[in-house]
Amino acid sequence: MMRLIKEGGFFIFPLLLCSVVGFAIIIERLIVYRKIMKQPLILWDRPDDIVARLRRHLVTLHTIITISPMLGLLGTVTGLMKSFYLLGIKTVSYNPQEISLGISEALITTAVGLVIAVVATVFYNYFNAVLESYVDAYNAAITALEDE
Repeated sequence: MMRLIKEGGFFIFPLLLCSVVGFAIIIERLIVYRKIMKQPLILWDRPDDIVARLRRHLVTLHTIITISPMLGLLGTVTGLMKSFYLLGIKTVSYNPQEISLGISEALITTAVGLVIAVVATVFYNYFNAVLESYVDAYNAAITALEDE
């Protein structure tokens, strides 16, 4: 893990921040969803407030999904720029190890950004699907009550 941080370059730090914030949101949302969804939405006094509470932080999670691959791509670009810079200034002789560090930075940040986005997307879609099902059950219950 420390090797990834060391070799990941500057953009590994915003990616780490995204992963920590995303992980915190996922854990918090799992706890809130489990707690609230023990009882049907129709039994709550203020269902609109409950739905708003269930939607909280999903925009932030979606932002993490969007920016993580972009930050990874920025790391890719800067890593490759370092490699090409080293190739350009050392046209006579160059150290392949120095060149490979830039390429390594590029690959690390790309992979980290994609992993963060993939994991966050899975949970984001899960939360949205569960919320939609919860609200659909509420709407069905309201329709059944109106039909009586």
